[in-house]
Amino acid sequence: MRRDRPVRIAGAGPAGLAAAIALARAGLAVEVHEARKDVGARFIGDLQMLESSSEAEPATDLLKRIGIETDFYFRPATWATLHDSRGRRTAVRSRVPYGYFVRRGPVEGSLDRGLLAQARRGGVEVRFQSRLDPAEADIVATGPATPDGLAREITFEADGDEVVDVYFDQGIAPGGYSFLFVLDGVGTFGCAIVADFGNIDAYFERSLAAARRIRPVDTGRSLRSGYSYMNFHIKKTATLNGARYVGEAGGFQDYLFGLGIRYALTTGALAARSIIENRDYDALWRAEFPRKAETSLANRFLYESAGNLGLAAFVRLAALVPDFRSYLRWWQRPTWWRSAIAALARRSWKSEGRCLHKPGTHWCRSHESRFKVPPLGPVEGE
Repeated sequence: MRRDRPVRIAGAGPAGLAAAIALARAGLAVEVHEARKDVGARFIGDLQMLESSSEAEPATDLLKRIGIETDFYFRPATWATLHDSRGRRTAVRSRVPYGYFVRRGPVEGSLDRGLLAQARRGGVEVRFQSRLDPAEADIVATGPATPDGLAREITFEADGDEVVDVYFDQGIAPGGYSFLFVLDGVGTFGCAIVADFGNIDAYFERSLAAARRIRPVDTGRSLRSGYSYMNFHIKKTATLNGARYVGEAGGFQDYLFGLGIRYALTTGALAARSIIENRDYDALWRAEFPRKAETSLANRFLYESAGNLGLAAFVRLAALVPDFRSYLRWWQRPTWWRSAIAALARRSWKSEGRCLHKPGTHWCRSHESRFKVPPLGPVEGE
């Protein structure tokens, strides 16, 4: 198709750059406007997960389909250790990777730098410290607007044994979890919560102390620290004034564990496709994610309602299934009963568009109905 001006994209995160790469491959001129001075500026070189269990299509096949090369740090995840609140641990494995570790931030080998290089090789013009008004954009990929979940993380140099640990304890990570990854000389520890955001530092310190009692990892070398947050909402449309909202700017996010990279890449590619083929963007993402958002909401409701007893059962059941990817895949399959639970969650956490999420009318969780936080007290053993 011909256009009298370049396609304009606001934001140079994974969603914006995935769209830019697809558009450039189709022969279109593309401008990406990024308000910060580099890609991934809100991240710290941390290890994150590109999940490969929410869909039957593996993440590697998805990347090939949307034209993204894996010329960045990209390590298969086939094992992990899960910990419950009583210190019981469960080792899990999968034959096919349940995800892929990537690095985020303005560092060599990161997903962000890799996508930037691919976009530029395709002829995309990327303008840093350039803020594009969404009203002037064809695609809006500006990231989350308001927090539904908050995380504090540290990244550090590490050696010794490799670690993929996930800790489930509502007392020190309300509504969330903490994690320790040590892979290929890089370590990341994080604590993610969905409520009581003002106490994130206290929850982080308690989570780190609990993790150190299990694995005394040295986190002090070349330490970097940062915060990040995520958005989730269920929308009727992801377009506003002709602009297509992608990634977390459009509320596309997993609400169970907060893994949003796959959503970002997929919706960026779909927005590009809507321009290339002159198709309706809303119709494309609805076909790609027919019930994914409500399944994610149902899982989030179950996660919080079950408490530590339920999370301990989740961990124990993982040990009974021979393949961890299949176990995660089962949790993320749409079913009639998950639809019913999602409807209950929407009534219980009712908030119809009264927040900073965009675009248009949507459902998002009201601040008044956030996870009920237990009193912040000492960790056992302190």
